[in-house]
Amino acid sequence: MTRPVAGIVEVRQSPLAMLGMTAISIVLTAVSVAVLVLLHDDPNTTSKYFLEFAAHAGIALFSVSTVLILWRLFTVRGPVVTVTAEGIRDIRVAAEFIPWRAITDISTWQSRGQKLIILAVDPVVESRLTLTRMARWSRGPNRLLGIDGLCIAAVGLDTSLDELLRLCMAAMQNRGNDGRLCAGAACSPQ
Repeated sequence: MTRPVAGIVEVRQSPLAMLGMTAISIVLTAVSVAVLVLLHDDPNTTSKYFLEFAAHAGIALFSVSTVLILWRLFTVRGPVVTVTAEGIRDIRVAAEFIPWRAITDISTWQSRGQKLIILAVDPVVESRLTLTRMARWSRGPNRLLGIDGLCIAAVGLDTSLDELLRLCMAAMQNRGNDGRLCAGAACSPQ
């Protein structure tokens, strides 16, 4: 994460974290293939059909995630998340900045070690955003999980979710007050 310069904080992708996620995805794909091969050799498995389905699903899911992670690793240049005194942009969520005045709440959601920042955005403003395909596709399922808002994760970034959350909370509290983006004791004039 870059230090605030002229009221802007840029969070970049961490190549090391992305390579780690790639390795995990490859291992999980290999495990799914191994399960399928072992099932093929053992016709007497009692829950064979469920395990075959799970293995096929694992191969599909983890191989696609491997490709997506590698694609992001090699194609994303520049900041992934940008925080300014006026708003926040996560290129994994929307093409444009989401103004702080349109964000009604910032919260977190956590399940099984996965933690997200949830931005509750005014529906009128959200309808005007150019959401990414993933953000659009995940809105409905996320609502079923009780996550009603746009999600920002720190996975694959060069900062922690807690640090990003502190920065967002500080920017939200200072939204438009004096044109400065403050995070803790460090404030940078715009």
